[in-house]
Amino acid sequence: MTQIRNSVKMNNRSVSIWSKSVRLTGEDTKQRLEEAAIRVFVQKSVAGASVRDIAREARVSLGAMYHHYKSKEDLASGLFVQNWGEMATELRVRAKLGNSLGDKIREMVRYVFESFDKNWELVTYVYLTRHEHLRRVRSDIPNPHVVVRMVIVDAIARGDIPRQDPDLAAAMVMGVIVQVIDVKILGRIKSKLTNCAETVAEACERILTR
Repeated sequence: MTQIRNSVKMNNRSVSIWSKSVRLTGEDTKQRLEEAAIRVFVQKSVAGASVRDIAREARVSLGAMYHHYKSKEDLASGLFVQNWGEMATELRVRAKLGNSLGDKIREMVRYVFESFDKNWELVTYVYLTRHEHLRRVRSDIPNPHVVVRMVIVDAIARGDIPRQDPDLAAAMVMGVIVQVIDVKILGRIKSKLTNCAETVAEACERILTR
């Protein structure tokens, strides 16, 4: 394949990567940018990263970057909303696999921790940047907090747990899960998070049945 410089052509045509060209579709390029952005944002934070950092990590030109996203902030927000919503959707599916409250919590905790073990950078990005993006997330986007709240509300209605403020209860359960992720990110938990799922789920259940 011939060597080219600084050229960007989409729709199955050549895209320059440094000095060597490869065949990429528009979707290929978009996926590379998103995966690269996650890595860069986790390493440098959204504020500390630049568009050039992301393009360099993805090995595409700045032109390719701006073809898909109008700004770094647009990319960061889009990544958060997409993955926040997908996480909530899957949490709802996992919760339905359990019959008792304990089973539902166990399924949800296991899913979050499995996701971290599979792609720690993506889960880290979602949880560490949620405060930057949550206020801009539309109400129709699935929300993990709302899913946990719904599970708690159902358990209260069935008489499985004492009556309590479901928002506060959901916040405490989510807090336990997020704090474990934080400690894992810091390297203080050495094992895979899935190995901790049972212990964390039991702690969350005790919070609700106190």
